[in-house]
Formats: sequence, structure tokens, C-alpha cells
Amino acid sequence: MASDPRFFNNYGPFSLAEIAKIAGAEIYQQTGGGILISDVAPLEIATENHISFLVNSKYLEILSTSKASACFINKKYIDYAPKSMVLLVSDNSYKSYALAASVFYPQEVGDSYIDPTAAIESSAAIDETCFIEPNVVVGENVSIGKNCTIGANSVIASGVIIGDNTIIGPNVTISHAIIGNNVLLHPGVRIGQDGFGFASDRSGHYKVPQLGRVKIGNNVEIGANSCIDRGSGHDTIIGDGCMIDNLVQIGHNVELGKNCVVVAQVGIAGSTKLGDFVVLGGQVGVSGHLNIGSGAQVAAQSGVIKDIPPMEVQGGYPAFPVKQWHRQTAMLKKLIQKASKKND
Repeated sequence: MASDPRFFNNYGPFSLAEIAKIAGAEIYQQTGGGILISDVAPLEIATENHISFLVNSKYLEILSTSKASACFINKKYIDYAPKSMVLLVSDNSYKSYALAASVFYPQEVGDSYIDPTAAIESSAAIDETCFIEPNVVVGENVSIGKNCTIGANSVIASGVIIGDNTIIGPNVTISHAIIGNNVLLHPGVRIGQDGFGFASDRSGHYKVPQLGRVKIGNNVEIGANSCIDRGSGHDTIIGDGCMIDNLVQIGHNVELGKNCVVVAQVGIAGSTKLGDFVVLGGQVGVSGHLNIGSGAQVAAQSGVIKDIPPMEVQGGYPAFPVKQWHRQTAMLKKLIQKASKKND
């Protein structure tokens, strides 16, 4: 069984011809288009009438013994597949699988409904197509667009604007924010709280009012228990298409360009700017007031304390170009081995 029907509603079956069209793939040798596929599944547990995918060459052996009826695959791996398997050739087999799986398991939105326990200010403008769960609080002059879902116990503070087709999980708090269309906020997300801003002298620390907002673009996903502080004067900005994992901290005035990927437990200090398509690996720490160029990538657990040029890959602490980092790691290993031999 690929998915538990208690939690996931399957909208299949679909013919392979339909799936190939949706997924932007081509059926190899144009055979098998009429076969009905009932579900998606990983190669090792797929059975008859399942479609699967291959991305990594590490799984070629599993591919060779898989019982899946069909598989999304790059053309360079065709010869490793069982002869009985129908192959859907794609330059990006994982993307094709994602498109297909989204047809079998689309994001579901409940029928329009407002739970009687929700506390909603009379000045709030909520589209009639929205679904609002128990104990939600919606403040004054909030605007919520079409087909939105607000999860149980979430709080939408006064003045917040939320676009169409946005899904907000349970126990989310949002203030001082403007949120676009097709946004997904997982449980426990915190958006718009004041940033970590204070002035200090010998007598103590004096809080600086945080007078900016958070602006989140379209098609953004923010993982569970992530926090995005509002700006101190400038806005904190999350660009269109960004994917932010769980437990991420984004400080005040930070700007993310379009389609950035920020992996779990990353911390970005205030006023740092990321260009488009930047990738930060898990547990990366980024100092404040830096510029990270478009297309740059930073390896997991690195510490960024200087600007990074566009398209550069860095790693280590402090982070520097990845080839230098690997060279340094290899040299350090040799030094330790030499020292160990001397001591022996």
C-alpha cells in the first residue's frame, strides 16, 4: 500500500497517456498509453498499476527488480529497467513525478464553512469560499481571499491581507503581514512578530520599535514552526516561489529573492539579502547585513560571515568556496594522520 486511505484521498485511476501529458513526459516507444494507473509509489514498494520514479543512480538495482507498472526515468537509465515496465522519459523525472502525484492527491480545500467557535471581527472581509476551523481568531480589517483555509487555533491579527488559495495550518500566528496567492503555511508558523532589535549602553538594553511588515509573494511554502520577523523600518520580504523548511528563523529586514530554498534550522540575521534561486543547506547560519548573489549555494552547517558572489558554492565555517573547503579538509586530515603516526 503506497498511502494510507485514512489520511489521503486518491483521485485515480488515470491512463498512462493522461499522466504523460500532465507530467510533460514521453512514453518510451509509444507503448502502454492505455494502461490504467491507480496510484504512485516508491520503486521498492510499488506493485502492479503503480507508477514510480528514478532520480538517483544509487537505486538502479532497486529499479531492476521493481514491480511498478510504469516509471518516470531519464533516458540514460532506460536499459536498467525491467522489460515489462512502461517508461515515461523525462529530463526531470522527479518534477514529472511531482506533477503526476499532485493529480492523484491534489491539495484539498473543504467546502466554505466558518466554525461557530471562530472569533471574527465584523470589519474583517472574508471571501464566502473560505473554510475556517474551530477557535480561529481574525482581527479588525483583515482581508482573506478566495478558497483559503485557516486551521484551528490560528490567529490572524488586525490589518493582515491574505490572497487567494492560501492554506494556513493550525496554531499559526500572523501579524503585520501581506501574503500572496497559493501560499502554504504549515502548523506553528509565526509571521510578523517584532524583530530582535534593541539599543544598548552600560545602563541596559532599550527596545527599538519594529515598524515594518512582512511581505510574502505567491506560491511560497513555509515549514512548521518557522519564524519570520517583521521589518524594523524596511519590510521583511519573501519572494515568489520560495520554499522554506521547518524550524527556520528569518530576521527583520531580510529579503529573499524568487525561488530560494532554505532548509531546516537555518538562521538568517537581520538585513541580509538573498538573490533569486539561492539554496541554503540545513543549519546554515548567516550573519546580518550581507548580500548573497543569485544562484549561490551554501553547504549544510556552514557559517556565512561575508558576501557571496552570484552562482558561487561555498561551505565550511567560516564559509568560503567549496573547492578550497574540500582542499582544506583533506589537508587537515593528512596533518592529523601524520601527527597520529608520530605519537604512535
